[in-house]
Amino acid sequence: MNKIKKIIISGAGFILTAVLLCGCTEADRVTYNVQKEADNFNVTRRLSVINARSDKPVLELIGNFSISNNEANELVVTIEVAPNVYKVDYVYLNDWTMYTVEDVSGAYVDKYHYEVQYLIGEEKCIDYSRNIIDILNIENALNKFNGFILHSSFINWQNNGILFSAPSGTGKSTQADLWNKHENAEIINGDRAGVRNVDGVWSAYGLPVAGSSGIYKNKKAQISHIIVLRQGTENKLTRLSPRDAFIKIYSETTVHTWDDEFQNNILNMISDLVQNVPVYLYECLPDESAVEFLKEQIIKDNKL
Repeated sequence: MNKIKKIIISGAGFILTAVLLCGCTEADRVTYNVQKEADNFNVTRRLSVINARSDKPVLELIGNFSISNNEANELVVTIEVAPNVYKVDYVYLNDWTMYTVEDVSGAYVDKYHYEVQYLIGEEKCIDYSRNIIDILNIENALNKFNGFILHSSFINWQNNGILFSAPSGTGKSTQADLWNKHENAEIINGDRAGVRNVDGVWSAYGLPVAGSSGIYKNKKAQISHIIVLRQGTENKLTRLSPRDAFIKIYSETTVHTWDDEFQNNILNMISDLVQNVPVYLYECLPDESAVEFLKEQIIKDNKL
C-alpha cells in the first residue's frame, strides 16, 4: 500500500512539473537557467553603475558574482575570488544612479578574475572640482544630511571657521593666503566648503576638491563668520541683513533647480544659516591691512 502511495505521489509530482514546464516559454527556461548559473558563480559578468545625470560610469566590477538588493537600497554583490573564497561588496543606489549587468563570459580565461574600476574615462578631468562633485554626487549626499556646498575659501583661525565667498577671480584665495601668512590661519580648502547644521550648530567641512588652489583637508570648524568679498579701493565692512545675506549665499551655492525637494532643502538651510551666522560684505584691499581690519571686527563680534 505504501509503495502504491509513493508511486502515486511521484507520478503527481512528475505531472505537476510537466504542466509547469509546458506553461513556460523557452525564454523563461533559459532566463531561469542562466540566472541559476550566475548565482552559482559560473558566469562572468560586468556590473556598471552609471550617474544618470551625467550618463557617465561611476563604478565597474567584473567577476563571477551573484547580485541582489537589500533594504538599505544597496546592491549586494557576492564574488567568488578563489575556490570556496568569497567577497561581498555593497553599492549604494540613489535617485541619480542606475546599473546594468552584462554577461562577458569567454572574455576572461581565469574563472576567479576580479576587477573593480572607479570613474572610468574621467582620468583626465579628475583634477577639476566640478567634475569630481558631479561624479561623486557629493551635493546630493550633503542635501540629505542638512548640508550644502558653498563656493568659498575656508580657513580656521583660532578655532573660528571663516568662509570667504565670492565669484571666481574676486580674491577668495588671496584673502585666505593673507590670513595664513600674517595670522597663521590654517587653510582647510581653497575653493569649496561643505556647510552643515548639526544639532543647531553650523560647521564647515573640508571637501575632496580644491579648484586651482590645490588645498583640501579633511577637517572641520564651527563657522564664526561668512565674508562675502568684493574688490575695493579701501577696506569697508558691512553687516548684511538676513535677506541680503540670503541672496549672496544662494548665488554661490550648488543648487539643483530641477529637483524641488533638493531646492526646498537648500532654501530652508540658507534661511537658518543667515539667521544664526554673521554674514558681512567686505570691500577690501589685497594686502595685510585687510586682515587687520577684518580681525578687529571678528574679535569684537566674538565678545558679544
